[in-house]
Amino acid sequence: MKKFLIISVFALICCLSGHAQHLAAFSDNMDKFYVFDRGQIKQLEYLKVKDFSVGGNCLLYKDNRNRLKMYYDGEVSELSINNISDFKALDYLAVYSYAGIIHIIEDGKVRTINTHSLHYYAEDSLVAFYDATQSFLAAYYRGRIFRLEDGLVGEQPSAFRCGDNIIAYLSPRTGDLMVFYQARTYSLEPFVDEGTFKAGTDIVAYMNAADQKFKVFYRGRTYVIEDFPPLSYKVGDGIVAYVDNTERFKLFYEGEVIDLSSVTPGFYDVQNRIVVFEEQGYFKTWYKDRLYELENYVPAKWEAHWNTIVYIDQNRNIKVFRDGENKVLTYDIVEDLALYRDLIVTNKGLNNYNIYYNGKKY
Repeated sequence: MKKFLIISVFALICCLSGHAQHLAAFSDNMDKFYVFDRGQIKQLEYLKVKDFSVGGNCLLYKDNRNRLKMYYDGEVSELSINNISDFKALDYLAVYSYAGIIHIIEDGKVRTINTHSLHYYAEDSLVAFYDATQSFLAAYYRGRIFRLEDGLVGEQPSAFRCGDNIIAYLSPRTGDLMVFYQARTYSLEPFVDEGTFKAGTDIVAYMNAADQKFKVFYRGRTYVIEDFPPLSYKVGDGIVAYVDNTERFKLFYEGEVIDLSSVTPGFYDVQNRIVVFEEQGYFKTWYKDRLYELENYVPAKWEAHWNTIVYIDQNRNIKVFRDGENKVLTYDIVEDLALYRDLIVTNKGLNNYNIYYNGKKY
């Protein structure tokens, strides 16, 4: 959950979400709680809230009395009087759980999807859960509940990896690596426990210790991209960045393997559609099938999310890379910055913040 950032007259707590990108929440210096919704600011609470989560189209928060509430489409509704700590709002869905009961919120409507869950995993558009009473593994996706594995008495699944729209898991019964994607279940192959797998949007990357090959499941197809295990790999939205066994830095993108560098990067990270890495002292990024050199040094402070990279340059100004263009956002001398999806927050010191959103400065 996001924590408070006190801003001179008000405190920015969270920001705009991935798909709709019209909600934010903040508290002022008197702890009054507000929501930003499509350019309008509304006060929701007079007293300090306990916690909150901002999604694409709704806001969940615990008020001063620990009651869970939802802000959706201009209205506040009370969801539970219990002290619920397990809740989060995502880009499309929102979910909260109490005493094994899982509730999802879709288009502002609350639905109970399970009442005996030991654990669950929630991402943008799906929720995977295990029913402890009836011993089945299931997924909620687009208004339906799909049973992935039945009859798992004494064989509770232990390995899950979820992306925004995909679930990868090891079948407790067969030992196969399974993928649930777009309402279909795929059995990839028998899997050895020493193998690894990671999931992103539309994609699962995995290395099976049985044959040591590095493979990718991408939009219903399986690709063998390396004959030997990678030294490391990370997964994003339809992409896999990895260092192969010869220490070359590579990328799997839309069914093809791309060589990014002949040397191992000092670091690399994958955030949604963006790959950020260091190559021999240079700060670089790969975005939308192109490689960009941003600086001939690595900034001490940088953030990447969704379509944006923002960082403090050597003059302590703010630069932003977005849509293939790298430019100065502001010449203000700043002490710190934060990036929440594509929204940028800068701190000029003494809690003097500016917010940059949709081309405007607030």
